Amino acid sequence: MRLRMLCLLFGATACASSQSSAPSSGVAQQTFSIAGDAGAMTVTRTVTAQTTKLVGTVDAVWKELPTVLDSLGVKVTMIDPVQHLIGVEQMKIRVRLGTTPLSRYLDCGQTQIGPNADSYEVLLTVRSNVTATPAGSQLGTFVDAMARPISFRQNYSSCSTTGLLESRIADAVKKRLQK
Repeated sequence: MRLRMLCLLFGATACASSQSSAPSSGVAQQTFSIAGDAGAMTVTRTVTAQTTKLVGTVDAVWKELPTVLDSLGVKVTMIDPVQHLIGVEQMKIRVRLGTTPLSRYLDCGQTQIGPNADSYEVLLTVRSNVTATPAGSQLGTFVDAMARPISFRQNYSSCSTTGLLESRIADAVKKRLQK
């Protein structure tokens, strides 16, 4: 939707979108290119992982992640034990993730009815990666989402994370490591 609005705003004759990501680094970039009578413009959006230092070893943290993600409603579809990377790519959801309203985790804009995240179709990506540190390990969690209205046919718009899902993942892993 934002790309379409930018295209219309600048009288563009050509619009393109590309997305690249480096899963193990926890950084993703999405680039929009707009060309029109007034010239060309490129917009790049970067999303980075939220990191948390943990006292447990990489193996101990890695062992807890599937249970933690499942308890929060993240249906794991991607597991890479070599890179210690786990998560889901573009999980289609509506209204809630587990028992929590999506608007607690995502900001997808708002209408008069309320937060869009609670009424739109959302494509959610969550990736957690564990790396070794001298004092234990580091958990990096990357959350990205796109949403669109259910009743209207339009493109997905980018959402931003509130940081709560990343914090809940890290806190749950910490608790499980203390047992």
